[in-house]
Amino acid sequence: MSTPKFARIFPTHSSRKRKNQLSDARTTRKEKPAGDENAPEVGRAETVVLRDSGDAYVSNRLGVEPRPVLGDVNRNQPQIEGISASATKLRRFSGAGIDPNAQPPAELNRRSWCFAECSQLNSLLSDVKCPECEAGHVTIRVGDSMGLSQELVLCCDSCQYSRTEYSSPRENNLNHRQNVPFEVNTEIVLYSHEIGKGYSSVDKLCTVFGMPAMNKSSYHRIDKRVNASIVEATDATLNETVEFVREAYRETFPQGRVNAVNDDGEEDGAWEDDDGILWVDVAFDGTWHKRGFSSHYGVGVVVDVLTGYVLDFCVKSTYCHTCAMNKEKLEGMTAAEQLQWKQLHQPDCSINHEGSAKSMERDAALELWGRSVERHNLRYRTMLSDGDSTAFNALAAAQPYGPTRPITKLECTNHLPKRMGTALRKASKDGRLGGRGEGRLTKEKCQRLQNYFRSAILNNLEDQRAMEQAIWATFFHVTSTDEDPHHDRCPAGPASWCFFQRARAEGQPPPPHAGHNGTALSREVSHAVLPIYRRMTNPILLKRVAHGKTQNSNESLHNVMWGHCPKEVFVGKDRVEAATAEAVAKFNRGNFALAQVMDHMSLPITELTHSALANKDKVRVQKAERATDVAAVAARRARCAGRQRQLEQREDQEGEVYGAGLMGDGGE
Repeated sequence: MSTPKFARIFPTHSSRKRKNQLSDARTTRKEKPAGDENAPEVGRAETVVLRDSGDAYVSNRLGVEPRPVLGDVNRNQPQIEGISASATKLRRFSGAGIDPNAQPPAELNRRSWCFAECSQLNSLLSDVKCPECEAGHVTIRVGDSMGLSQELVLCCDSCQYSRTEYSSPRENNLNHRQNVPFEVNTEIVLYSHEIGKGYSSVDKLCTVFGMPAMNKSSYHRIDKRVNASIVEATDATLNETVEFVREAYRETFPQGRVNAVNDDGEEDGAWEDDDGILWVDVAFDGTWHKRGFSSHYGVGVVVDVLTGYVLDFCVKSTYCHTCAMNKEKLEGMTAAEQLQWKQLHQPDCSINHEGSAKSMERDAALELWGRSVERHNLRYRTMLSDGDSTAFNALAAAQPYGPTRPITKLECTNHLPKRMGTALRKASKDGRLGGRGEGRLTKEKCQRLQNYFRSAILNNLEDQRAMEQAIWATFFHVTSTDEDPHHDRCPAGPASWCFFQRARAEGQPPPPHAGHNGTALSREVSHAVLPIYRRMTNPILLKRVAHGKTQNSNESLHNVMWGHCPKEVFVGKDRVEAATAEAVAKFNRGNFALAQVMDHMSLPITELTHSALANKDKVRVQKAERATDVAAVAARRARCAGRQRQLEQREDQEGEVYGAGLMGDGGE
């Protein structure tokens, strides 16, 4: 089957089409909070592990059939018609690297692992005669162990015959000149990476099965190799990714594109400079290994907006275990000896960041933008981010591409409404605007106003002026009263969400606000939140969000990343870097990224391994198909809103039952 053209894989979508598709799947009242009818839209038994037979290398494709197009819910990633973004990304790698349908060398076709208890093996051999004396019977006993690889001795109970083999072969890696590791030891370390654990997980596994545990120093020696192999394999994946992205931009914008900047600082339609350096739109976000901005490690990631591929990442660290362990030793040295020690240690030191954890995101952005041309021959034209840090300000000041090639800031359509909600809740708390009473700014009303703000943005992506008017319409709607109505900005007509405008269109007198405006705000509250609305309707801010794109890809990557390196487990920089690299490779290539790492380390890929990885990718695509179905999205939102309403009702019925000092000073 021929590979689809990029012109079809990466089509452009209009915001109007997306809006219409979403509105067909759910009515505008679907997201309304309860009680607001006119809301805007918004023993010592020995156990050994044996490797033995298997047959036939399984060829397995994703096996995903196209579905009817219901809407482009993920605005970040153009897709094959009827195929999710995950399927689109994985299919681009189907002919690169390790092909899921490629046949391996014949000697690997019969490799597989099994757990076997030694008494079971001896029971199987009970009728086998000794090949030397032909009188006695042979049995297996377990000898010394090398990690999880154990010495198996086949011996005769009547003569001196014996034959010895290890339960695991050694790696077929020509790079090892001596002490070639056993495959099982390397694979168990790789397994610990997959589940996001360390040596303790391997030790507990051996304890449960009654096997000798791997030496801790041996584990860490192999772990160092695994970390390096994961990073190297991911670098190869990123190089392939950049070529896919370059081809995508050429096919998607054959006539050029707007908003690229030429050498004179003027906008033109070029998507590639004369020097062959490609301009791409990217989303950037930072994440930390620990919560509360006390982390030793921070990660910055750049994701291409058009294709959804990760382009680059970097890890910032303020901690080095070697430095920490030698702190007292260094204090007893002279200044010259300390300098010599630091110079020798510098190439291996894990510290690459001086400053607080909060500044890691900013410095990561400076590093990623600063090396984009050298590493990938790309220039990151835009920065789609949440605005929580000064990363963009630092880039604007640094001018990594020169003064004639500025970087444009874009806002995430998910984070901007959250900023509105945060500002409203802060005003309610600081200004004591909440509490019970008519027109008060309660937590529920803050959430509703946040939803109205988000709907006003998403429903007017093509018209910035209309977007601003829609936001102000929601403000004046909730601040109106019978004596002083302000509904002129609300949409007119019998289908309007505004009860006032509907009544006017039907020639009926407007009903009272008390029974129809469930989000009403008092005059005091309206004056207090007016500056917030003025700030959030700044034309520059609305222009940055008019693209309708989100940072969902970055957030999804973070979830995969910390699954390989949980935040509650203490690790070093190398492990964080390997976990990030592993997540990036899986995000771009799929689960066959693990096969690429195994191939890089000369580990055999068995039939079952191949089949399991193919099935994982298939399940991933199926989940993505369901997640992007607009009807499923609407149903999921409705369920979430229903659960939230039930929770709020229970809290109102129970009153305040948990909080600081509720028991009282005397406990009575």
